[in-house]
Amino acid sequence: MATMPERETGAGTGADDDFGVLVGWSHAPISRGIQLRVQSATGDGLRRPDIAARSYLMTRNQALILAKYLLDATGQTLPLPPREGRIRRFWRRVTGG
Repeated sequence: MATMPERETGAGTGADDDFGVLVGWSHAPISRGIQLRVQSATGDGLRRPDIAARSYLMTRNQALILAKYLLDATGQTLPLPPREGRIRRFWRRVTGG
């Protein structure tokens, strides 16, 4: 995973850090990837927050890696597909489909 090198002068403490709380997101498929639009709220909590939106273009592989990372980080897994019923399973065996 690619990471950004930290600044030597106290990374994470400067006023120029881009920090916000995720408030929404959407996605749209494009020809060779996915467009991810992220909305975040910034502010000090004393006044109405500013909503900032940013769009990212990702390859499908990048989106898959991000999804796997988020699943692992939250300790969740994808749901299992529904089980096939007896009649459907029998019919598939009889018809060969």
